[in-house]
Amino acid sequence: MPATAARTTKTATDRETAADLVHRLGDIPLDRIRMKPPPGTATEADLLRAGGPVCELIDGTLVEKAVGNRESFLGLYIGGRMLTHALANKLGVVLGEAGYVRVTSDQLRAPDATFIPWSAFPGGKPPKGQAYWAVAPGLVVEVLSPNNTKAEIDRKLKELFAAGCKLAWVIDPETETAKVYTSAKRFKLVDSTATLGAGKAFPGFTLSLAALLADTELPE
Repeated sequence: MPATAARTTKTATDRETAADLVHRLGDIPLDRIRMKPPPGTATEADLLRAGGPVCELIDGTLVEKAVGNRESFLGLYIGGRMLTHALANKLGVVLGEAGYVRVTSDQLRAPDATFIPWSAFPGGKPPKGQAYWAVAPGLVVEVLSPNNTKAEIDRKLKELFAAGCKLAWVIDPETETAKVYTSAKRFKLVDSTATLGAGKAFPGFTLSLAALLADTELPE
C-alpha cells in the first residue's frame, strides 16, 4: 500500500477510553504513544514523516519503540553479525531497528534486527518504489528494554509469525537470557552459555550469547 493511501480504519469503537487504548497496545507507558496524528488515524505517510525515536504503526497509532542506547548497541552488534553472514553467503537482506516488516496492509512493525531471505521477495529481489516491504522474515531479533512489556512483545510476535516469520529471538540483557520462538506461543528459554542457531530460517547463522554480552559490556 503506497504511503499516500487513505487513512487507516480505526479498529477501536467510538467509546474506547485512553485506558482501553493503552491495554490494546500492550499496557505500554503513555509517553510512548504519539498524539499527533490522533491515535487511530495515523497512516504510512505519517510514519514516514515521524521524527525523533523510531515509531511503529499499530492500529492507526504511532507508537515509539522502547530502545535505549544499551539496547541499540546490542541490536547493532547482532545486526552487524547478521549482515556479515548474509552478505558473505548471499542469503538476503538484513534490516536494523528502523527497518519495517509489513504485518498487514496497514500495520508496520520494526524488530531490532531482521533477516529476509531472497526467496521471500517476488522475483528474488526487493521491489522498487516501496518504502516498506510485505515479505515474510526468516529471523527477527528483539532486544528487550526496561520499558518493554510482556503484553506488547507477545502481540508483536503474534503479528510477525502471522505474517510468515520463521524464527524469533528475544534477548533480555538484564537477565542475560534469551527466548527462542518457533511460533508466537512456543519458545525455549536459554541462559548466557547458549549459542543460538537459526537453522533453516537463516542458514549457517549462529550467535553466542556469552560473546554478545562480553563484546558489548560497558565500562563500570
